[in-house]
Amino acid sequence: MILVVFATEPEAAPFMEGEAWEQENTGLKPIFRSASGKTDVLISGMGQVNTAQALTAYFEKNPRPELVIMGGIAGAFAGSGAMVGDVCFATEEIYADTGIHSPEGFTGVEKTGIPLVEAGDMKYYNRFPVRDLFCKITELRFTFKIISGPFATVSAVSGTDKAAARIEEAWNPLCENMEGAAAAHVSLMYGVPFVEARGISNMVEDRDRARWDIPMACANCAAVIRKLMEKI
Repeated sequence: MILVVFATEPEAAPFMEGEAWEQENTGLKPIFRSASGKTDVLISGMGQVNTAQALTAYFEKNPRPELVIMGGIAGAFAGSGAMVGDVCFATEEIYADTGIHSPEGFTGVEKTGIPLVEAGDMKYYNRFPVRDLFCKITELRFTFKIISGPFATVSAVSGTDKAAARIEEAWNPLCENMEGAAAAHVSLMYGVPFVEARGISNMVEDRDRARWDIPMACANCAAVIRKLMEKI
């Protein structure tokens, strides 16, 4: 069984369209179970804490899924090559604003010497692994681009060119979101492989909602996740 996670129901809606689902709650969050029993959809709520709580509750109360796929929308950075409507796949997830601000500038958690997670012989600070599905992704064909690279997770979205430049300089990500690193973090703790795809709803720049296209980003992300699930 595959667990697909979205922060909000509008992000999940295009993925769920056309199939019968049964709803229940786990950890106060809605879960939609497919009639086939092959897919659960979890609506986590926006942000890192909601995502971590929802996934933890799910893992504690349900059989472990074979794979977690996180979907939704994101803002793309200018240097990413992505445009509104494209879909990005994470090669890693980064806590982009977790760390230390000092007179010398911002540094990640590693400078403290205290990892956020230790798993086996590995220590994880800001960067968390994502399952490599590049060979599957390259088989997908759509009218929009599909791009792979690092994702940045932030607590406050970058609504100015200056804020975007700081994140790009520190981490060089494709796009930013508000949940992915938390989902990758909890999935790693429970030993469940994690994949993340995001439809690009906007560019990370001085905030201008007139230039956004959230419905297209949600629809394109859902289409890619459905095709990917046919191949894994």
